[in-house]
Amino acid sequence: MGLKISIFGAGHGGITAAVDMTERGHTVTLYQSPQSRKDLSKIEETGEINFKGSPVKIHRFTREISEAVHGHDVLMLAIPSTAVEPVAENIAPYLEDGQYVLINSASAMCSIRFKRVLHNMKADVDVKVGETMSLTYASRYHPERNEAELIGYNKHNLFAAYPSRHTEEMLEVFNRMYDHLKPAENIIETTLNNGNPESHPGPSILNAGRIDYAGDQFYLYKEGITEHTVNVIHRIDQERQAICEALGFEVLSKSKRSVRSGYFEESESLREQYNNSKILREILGPTDLENRYVTEDVSNGLVLWASIGDMVGVDTPVMDSIITLAGVLLERDYFKEGVTLSKLGIEKVNSEELNQLMKYDSTRD
Repeated sequence: MGLKISIFGAGHGGITAAVDMTERGHTVTLYQSPQSRKDLSKIEETGEINFKGSPVKIHRFTREISEAVHGHDVLMLAIPSTAVEPVAENIAPYLEDGQYVLINSASAMCSIRFKRVLHNMKADVDVKVGETMSLTYASRYHPERNEAELIGYNKHNLFAAYPSRHTEEMLEVFNRMYDHLKPAENIIETTLNNGNPESHPGPSILNAGRIDYAGDQFYLYKEGITEHTVNVIHRIDQERQAICEALGFEVLSKSKRSVRSGYFEESESLREQYNNSKILREILGPTDLENRYVTEDVSNGLVLWASIGDMVGVDTPVMDSIITLAGVLLERDYFKEGVTLSKLGIEKVNSEELNQLMKYDSTRD
């Protein structure tokens, strides 16, 4: 028997998830925020999305938040990590006991952030929340032909609940939806395996002049990652691995992790893996610096990683330099406005204590 799934975030990933989950036998509602300016009129009119050469009819398209929440088993949030708090605030009043919230996005300790909103707005509701290390798909939605293009799946996608003692229970449900979810120790491990903060901000700001001049013709993965800019990725990855080691997590390089996930082919060169990736190389952009590759992956990525490093005694000089330069370019103080452990109410603990904290819901337990 299929699940009743509601998907919040009608972008590339959310729309692809809607048709993919429908194809897999689930009953799917796709929610688009009334504030969204994306033209989804074709989906709204027919309930259909073209997928793999044929139209797929989803159960419902809606802009009514209560309709999107009520009666669903799983609420999937295919949203930017920067949107976690506002989406949680919109959903919270309508949540029902027994629901599961899957944050299917770039992990940034999003689950604890979601639960902190619930604590302030609807503390008594019994829902379970967890997150993947990254979106389950590489995909694109083409509105002119109303087509969802599934480029590939993340074939080894870490998942953890917050608190982590619920991970096994949640995976029993989500494994009915996806074949490639693997249990992580906790949401700190999923956060440290989000591939975006090491791939995007450094090479983007090093290509700032090129992006400013002709961003609509710029392809980061096949053009912007060169024999020199890839060195920044290597150094950030070394710092990230040191944090993983300090916390007792699996230590795997960016290259090996991406091969395991199906995004890279085996190769001697990380630069070649980016340049030749069948999944990534033809993705256009970033077309300007006010792009998620910089704004989100610094504020919700590198800043958070650096704060975890500070907590467990790992120096992160290259991460810090990229955070500083991104702030200079965009005239923002990312150290001040970014997500940190301190802002999540976590201060002055060692590695063992930090992992222990993730087993229990500090907003309730």
